[in-house]
Amino acid sequence: MISFIRRWLTSWPVIVLLGLVVVAFAVTGVGDPFGGGAPQGSVAKVGKKTITETELLSAFERVSRSARERNPAITQAELAQQGGVDAAAGQLIGQAAMEQLGAQAGLSVSNRAVGAQIAAIPAFQVGGKFDDATYRRVLAQQRITDRELNDGIHGDLVRQQLLTPVTAALGVPAGMAQPYAQLLVDEHRGAVALVPLVAGPAPTEAEITKFYADNKGKLMLPERRGFRHALIDSAAVAASGVVTDAQIAAAFAKDPARYGGAATRRLQQVVVPDEAKARAIAAAAATEGFAKAAERLAGFGTADITLGEQSQSGFAQATSAAVAAAAFAAPAGGITAPIKSDFGWHVVRVESVGAAGKSLAAARPAVEAELRTRAGEDAVAALVAKIEDGVEAGKSFADLAKENGLVVVSQAAVAKDGTATGAAPLAGPLALLADRAFRHEPGEGAAVEDLGEGRLAVIETMQILPSAAPPLAQVRELVTAGAARDKALKTARVKADAIVAAVKKGGNFAEAVAAQGLPPAQPLAGRRIDVAQQPQVPPVVQAFLSTPAGTVNVLPSPQGWVMIHADTVTKGQLAAIPGLVEAGRREIASQLPDEFASAFAAAAERTVGSRRNEAVIDAVKRRLAGTDVAQ
Repeated sequence: MISFIRRWLTSWPVIVLLGLVVVAFAVTGVGDPFGGGAPQGSVAKVGKKTITETELLSAFERVSRSARERNPAITQAELAQQGGVDAAAGQLIGQAAMEQLGAQAGLSVSNRAVGAQIAAIPAFQVGGKFDDATYRRVLAQQRITDRELNDGIHGDLVRQQLLTPVTAALGVPAGMAQPYAQLLVDEHRGAVALVPLVAGPAPTEAEITKFYADNKGKLMLPERRGFRHALIDSAAVAASGVVTDAQIAAAFAKDPARYGGAATRRLQQVVVPDEAKARAIAAAAATEGFAKAAERLAGFGTADITLGEQSQSGFAQATSAAVAAAAFAAPAGGITAPIKSDFGWHVVRVESVGAAGKSLAAARPAVEAELRTRAGEDAVAALVAKIEDGVEAGKSFADLAKENGLVVVSQAAVAKDGTATGAAPLAGPLALLADRAFRHEPGEGAAVEDLGEGRLAVIETMQILPSAAPPLAQVRELVTAGAARDKALKTARVKADAIVAAVKKGGNFAEAVAAQGLPPAQPLAGRRIDVAQQPQVPPVVQAFLSTPAGTVNVLPSPQGWVMIHADTVTKGQLAAIPGLVEAGRREIASQLPDEFASAFAAAAERTVGSRRNEAVIDAVKRRLAGTDVAQ
C-alpha cells in the first residue's frame, strides 16, 4: 500500500531513482556533510578509499540498465539530467562508507564465504552446480572482472553484518499505518476540462532557433561507434577436424564402458570391518542364501546389498581392482572369498552375467561422433587462439582475415542498440556486434567475440562519435513542429492561468471554464483504493487523486492543457474495509529496512568522513547529459 501511495506523492523520475539507489544490502544516495573536495581527478574520498571517475561511469551504467528495465524508453541523456549520475555517485559513496565503517568495527569476511555466495548465483550454474566456464563467460558479457565481483560481494557481506542487527526486528504500530490507509478510502470529487491547442502563426526563425537551443538535450543522439567485423563460420571450421581410425580405437580401448563396450554383471555385495565376519557370511551364504546370511550376520537388508548392473572398470573405481577382478571371475550365482580393500572386507555375489559388451565395430559410430565433436571444438579453439596470438603480435585486421580466410565487412557508426538515424536498425548477429563494439576502443586492434549459439566474430572498433545534438538543418522539420506546439501551448496557457486565478479567488470552476469559451467541464469522482490494483493508472486520475480540495492542477497533454479541479475530499470509513490498516502496517514494515539502511549509510559517511569532488561529478553529468556540447 505504501508503495502505491508513493505513486501519487512523487514524480516518475524520483520513483526510478528510489529503486536504483539500492545495491545489495545498502540504500545509499547520501549527501556530503563534510563538504570540501576529493583528491584531484577523483570523484570522492571516503575514509581511506578513493572513488575514481571510471568507477562512477561503471556505476552509472548499472543505474542505466536498472532504469531501462522500468522504462525502456528512457535515454542515457535523460537519466543523467534527472539525477542518475548523482544517484550513482551516492551509491558508490554509501557503499564505501559502510565498508570503511565495517573495517573500523573489526568485521571480516572470509574468502570461503565470498566463494559460497558466488557459487550460489544461478547465472553461474549449469544443472544446479557452479560452472567455471559459465562464470567466466557471464563476467565477460557483463564487463566485470573476477576481482571486481569478489570485492563487490565482500562489501555486500560486510554491509549485511552491519545492517542485519539494525533492521531484523523492526516493527510498525497500527497508528503509523492508519493515515496511509485513510488516504486510500477518502473520496475525491471534482471535474476536468481541456484548454485545447489552437494553431496560430508559424514560428519565426528566431523562435525556431531558440527552441532548438533550449531543447538540445532532448534531441541528443546517443554515442555511436563504427566498426568492422568478420563472421567465423564455426560449423565449417569444426567440419575440418580430422578423426583417424587409430584415435577411435584408442578412445574405445581407454573407456569401453562409455560406449557400451564393457561386459556387465548384476552384483550383490556385503562390506564388513573384519575378516572373521566376512568369512562367516561367505560360509553361511552357501547354505542359507546370500541375502539371509547378510541380514542375520551383518544386519543388511536386500536394498543394502543390491548393486545392480556393473562394469568391471566402474566397480573397480567404487571398490578396488582386486575386488572387481574377483567378482568378474566368478560364475553366475557364485560368491567370492573375502577380499580386503580400503573400505573393509568385501564378499560379492554374482546375481547374473549381463551383456558381453559391444565390439569396436559396433561402438564405432558413437565413438566417432563424440571424437568429431571434440575435434571440431578443438579446431574452433585453435583458430581463435591463432587470431588472438596474431593480435598480440601486432598483425592488422586485414592480415588476420587474409590468413584465416575471413571476409571483412565495415559498418557505419551506430548506437549500442544497433540503431542509426536514417537507417534500418541492425538485427541478428550484427545487433550483437554493435553492442560488442562498445566494449572496445579504437586502436586496441581486433578481438574475437562469442555471440552465443556457436557464433563467433572478429571485431575491431574504428570510430567513436560522441553523444551530441544533430545540426539544426538535419532536424529542422522536427524543431519547427516543436516550436509551433510550444507557441500554441503558451497561448493556451493564458486561458489556463485565468481559470486557476478565478478558482483561487473563490470562483466556480465550471463557470470559469465556460467564461473562457471552452467545452463544459466533466465531473470526476473516485478513491485511491478503487484503482490501487491497476498496473497503469492514467496520469489524469493520478493527478486528480493528488490534488488538494479547492485547487486546480494543470497538466500538459498532446491536445493542450488539462485542467483538474478537486472540489471536495470527504473522509472515508476505514471500518468499511476490514484488514486495510493491518495490510498497510505490514507493507510499511517491509519498507522500513530500506529506510533504516539509508539512514545508516548516511551515518556511516559522517563517521568515516567523505569529500566529494563536485567538479568531476558535474563534468561527468554534463558529458553524459550532452549539455557540454558547444551551443
